[in-house]
Amino acid sequence: MQDVIQLLKERQAQLEKVLLQAEQDLAKLPEGRLKFSFSNKKLQYYYTRSGDEKKMYIPSSKRDLVNQLAQQNYLNELIPLVKKELQDISSFMKKNHLGAAEQVFRESHPHRKSLISPYMVDNETFAELWLEHPFDPNPAFPEELIYPTRRGERVRTKAEALIADMYYDLGVPYKYECPVRLLNGKQKYPDFTLLNKVTRKVYFHEHLGLLDDSGYRKDNMIKLSQYRQIGIYTGKNLILTHETKDSPLDLVTLRKNTIELFLK
Repeated sequence: MQDVIQLLKERQAQLEKVLLQAEQDLAKLPEGRLKFSFSNKKLQYYYTRSGDEKKMYIPSSKRDLVNQLAQQNYLNELIPLVKKELQDISSFMKKNHLGAAEQVFRESHPHRKSLISPYMVDNETFAELWLEHPFDPNPAFPEELIYPTRRGERVRTKAEALIADMYYDLGVPYKYECPVRLLNGKQKYPDFTLLNKVTRKVYFHEHLGLLDDSGYRKDNMIKLSQYRQIGIYTGKNLILTHETKDSPLDLVTLRKNTIELFLK
């Protein structure tokens, strides 16, 4: 149901944007109904004014007028249909109480929520429950967790702190070093596990921060191969960033790509 609501809202937003632009453009265009006919196999253009069926010839020197009238005729047909569809969407959502079932849990008292296993939740509640689900973090080298984030936890590197703060600022739910189980039964701890709140799809983000080090590169190639064996790979659900001594983390591009992937 959330998918249906989301699609309707996206369509509604698209139509509202189109309607605003169409009405603004229509106000700038000339009045008249464009007509055309063939004379000696040559296309000729005419137009008529409202309430007058007399056809007025448009010479080739006024081609701009032809284009403007064609656009005006198109917008005059488009705008009523856009308004009708917007009205239909609004009526449909009100009539069918879309999303009402998901609100039962969201509007429950907090004490009740802790006792309920909900069948249906909205995207925000799904994200909250996803974040609240407990996990055992990486137990290795806890003394390395020295860089604070805005969310209040500590991470291992400055770059990871910048990445965590970016996700937090954008409202992308994330878990730091949440374990995944490999085929051999062992656990690995991706730097970030992320949730797309709209699609409810889980992504993973590994930041390769020491690519100058050959041993580090080898270890991570092995880890990425192990990830592929359990369905985690780039192009599907794995985000990779990197840095070297001469090539720092490109946070600007990462932020742009994150907005494209998680917020649009």
